[in-house]
This record gives sequence, C-alpha cells and structure tokens, in this order.
Amino acid sequence: MRLQFEKWGTGGAILAAILCPVCFPKLAIIGAVLGLSALAPFEGWFAAAAQGFLVLSLAGHIAAYRRHCNIWVVALAGIGVTLVLGSLWLHYIEALVYLGLVAVVVATIWSMFALRKGVTCAR
Repeated sequence: MRLQFEKWGTGGAILAAILCPVCFPKLAIIGAVLGLSALAPFEGWFAAAAQGFLVLSLAGHIAAYRRHCNIWVVALAGIGVTLVLGSLWLHYIEALVYLGLVAVVVATIWSMFALRKGVTCAR
C-alpha cells in the first residue's frame, strides 16, 4: 500500500483550517460545532499547519502524476494551493481562500478516480 500524500495533505489542510477561526471563519463554525474551540489558543500553529499540509498535498499530487499522467489534476491542485497561499500571504481575499481549498479537494477526489482507473502512462 502506497502512502498517498495528496489525501493526507488535503485532509490535514482542511482539518487545520477548521481549527483556525481567524483565517477561515466559515470553516471555524464546523470546528465550534464539533467542540474544537478549546484549541483556539493554538491557532497560530494550526494556520502554519494548514499551509504546510497544502504544500504536502501539492507534492502528493505531483508524485501521483507519475501514476495517472493527468496534468489537469496537478494543475487544479497547483491553482488551488496558489490561491490559498497567495491570498494568505499577499492580499487576503476570503473568497479566494475558500475557492482554493475547494480546488484542492476537487483535485484530490479527481486524483482518486484517476488512480482507481488503473491507467498508467505510456512512457
């Protein structure tokens, strides 16, 4: 069984985003419902973890490209990570952050279906 870093990275990024109410206020509602608001003092760590998991997810998508050879999956993941990190580091636009997170999740789901097809690259 191979570790699929795109799944772990995406899941970790979403979980860390839920635990970071200032950066991701709409996702923080889910965290509050789940009773995770007690972790609010560690918000800075979760914000950094979300960014790290996004980079891990992109690295996983690049590694998975060698198995499924679908450049569009990698491009969608790259666009999503760029939107999130660009919005967090350059000019914060909340809609772009959420759009980027959705793009990474969609790319991960797409990658799962592409890998299940079992089609390999013709090298």
